[in-house]
Amino acid sequence: MKIREGGCILVAVSAIVALLAPASALAGEKLPKPPDTTPTAPEPSSPAPPEQPPAAETSLALKLKGERGGKVRVGKRVRVLGTMHPWRPDQEVTVALARGDRTLEREQVPVTAASDNTGQFAFKGPKLVPPGHYQVTAALSGNPAAAEVSASSRKFKIRYPSLHSGSKGKSVRLFNRLLDKEGYVPSNGRRYSSRTGRAVLAYRKVHGMARIPRATAGIFKTLADGRGAYKLKHPGAGKHAEVSIGRQVLVLADKGKAQRTYHVSTGAPGTPSDRGHFRFYRRQPGYNSLRMYMSVYYNRGEAVHGYSSVPKGPASHGCIRTPISDAVSIYNWVRLGMSIYVY
Repeated sequence: MKIREGGCILVAVSAIVALLAPASALAGEKLPKPPDTTPTAPEPSSPAPPEQPPAAETSLALKLKGERGGKVRVGKRVRVLGTMHPWRPDQEVTVALARGDRTLEREQVPVTAASDNTGQFAFKGPKLVPPGHYQVTAALSGNPAAAEVSASSRKFKIRYPSLHSGSKGKSVRLFNRLLDKEGYVPSNGRRYSSRTGRAVLAYRKVHGMARIPRATAGIFKTLADGRGAYKLKHPGAGKHAEVSIGRQVLVLADKGKAQRTYHVSTGAPGTPSDRGHFRFYRRQPGYNSLRMYMSVYYNRGEAVHGYSSVPKGPASHGCIRTPISDAVSIYNWVRLGMSIYVY
């Protein structure tokens, strides 16, 4: 084939262009436009939302009612008024009263709305008698996230009054019950009677205190702690009687405990009471010719009996004198054949 000189050049140039062109161009596709590198202005940003104040933290506070100088009077119920801020509906707090490490009472109480977005709640505990360090705590309940929201009252103790003849009221009634629980023989009720005074005298004799019928706050506290009973010398003797010449008391005992402890007067130094183990063998009701009242004999002529004069120390002719007002109850308690230990 013959090619003209001018056409030969044209064909060669076309072949080179075809080899350099991309496949997409040969297929008839349009080539993409190169990116526009012209800088653009930034779009205006929207204003940031205003900062919100943090949510108020819940707080609890407690106030004790009836507490004075860090003490609550014996026999009173501890009362607590609590506040929660801020108040929210359907909230409850768990209030607990503890004595030392021991929880005495625990209660879940609702929180009601009060003024100024504040909630309030109240708690009334049991009557407080034993000595110790007490404290009330409250914690927000029902919400694990709020488990650390709590408050505590300051610690407080029990205040025990001193009592004497003529004292009356709830404290005296409680004191009489505590004397009875520890084996002394007081009167019942709210009055500090002569019978209560004799029970206190017996307590004082047992513990080597001044022999007067007045009750100190310390005696009240000891009884409230469940202590102060006479310690038997013969606890395994069953139902029996013991007479301590040194302490000048008669003890009627059973089941290893002093059931009744009385102020008595034993034999004077010149006519002492015989010491030893005896058994009651005769009963004599009423008065005899020697003005002995409701007598129970245990050793020849020696007997436990009532008498008009019962001093605080030894004064009899060998018998065990008891106050007239105590003689009947002792006479009825004693049984013939029962042991009596005099030491």
